[in-house]
Formats: sequence, C-alpha cells, structure tokens
Amino acid sequence: MKKLWSLFVVLALLGPAATSQNTVPEVSKAPLQAMQALASWEGKWMVQMRYSPDNGATWQDLPPAEHDFKFREKGLILREEPLEVNPNTFQSATYYSYDQYRKTYRIAVMDDTWGIMDIYEGNITDDKLVLTNMKSGTFFPIGNGILRGFKLMIDLAGDTQRSFVIHKTDDNGKTWQPNFNITYTKQ
Repeated sequence: MKKLWSLFVVLALLGPAATSQNTVPEVSKAPLQAMQALASWEGKWMVQMRYSPDNGATWQDLPPAEHDFKFREKGLILREEPLEVNPNTFQSATYYSYDQYRKTYRIAVMDDTWGIMDIYEGNITDDKLVLTNMKSGTFFPIGNGILRGFKLMIDLAGDTQRSFVIHKTDDNGKTWQPNFNITYTKQ
C-alpha cells in the first residue's frame, strides 16, 4: 500500500509538468488551428433574432436570449447554447467543428421545435463562415411536398457585435431569400 501511495504522489507531481508541454496529438493540430478562426466567439452573447415570413419584406423580432459559446472536446468543438429555456420562442444548441480531411467546417444544430439535427458544411470567405445544409439534405418539410434548406452566413469580425444571416431555399439552392437576421452582442 505504501508503494502504491508513493506512485500516486509521484504521478500527481509529474502530471502538471507533462501537461504543460505540447501534448497535442499530431492528428488534432490542423482542426485546432482551424477552430482558432472561431475562438473570438467564446463567451456570453446577447442574441436578438429577427424573422421574415415574406422573403425580407417585413421583419418580426423574437424575444432576446443570452447564449454561451464554449470550447469542448479538447478545443476541437465549439458549443453554442441558450442559457435559459424559453418555451415561447425557437431555440437551438449548435456544435461547430472542422473536418481536416474534407477541408470543411461543419455545424450541427439541434432545435426545440422540429427536433431535426440539421447539418451544415462550408468554409470561411471574407471574414464570414458560410455554410449550407444542401449536401447533408437535412431539410425542413414545410408543407405541400416542399423541403426547405438554409444558408448560414456567420460574421467572424467585430469585437462586441456580429451578425448571423440565414437565407432559405425551397428549390434545392437555385434561389435564396432572406429568412432570419440575428445580431449577437458580447456581454
């Protein structure tokens, strides 16, 4: 028992020294570097969502919500989730990642209305992360046999305020119309 206790003491003393070295596995380096482009999102943000039922002609404000962005899974996943449950509005939890083999960012969105895990893929263009769910086919049935897809345009610039614009398509990406306009304000 005394030898086992001595081993625990040695491991406890060596543990912090071992983790202070660069212990990132080689396979994790590329996605960790890609995820740094999203690092400034970490923290709490006040979210004001606006919805357009008529392709951008008019807009309706939804109740504001506070969201928290945190890195998880050793920094390989960024999670966004509302801090309070609001039964009177649409809410979702979102997971951001980078697929180094296909060279694409991927987002999984799980909502509390349709219950669909929606998968988006895309890349960074001009300080915006632009993704669609066209490849995954995780469309939303809206009636009359119409399946709705979305394009997300997420602003990566701005220290205290950012935009997140969502366009919709009901014709498999041939045309796009404004659907949501979201403002994030850093808390």
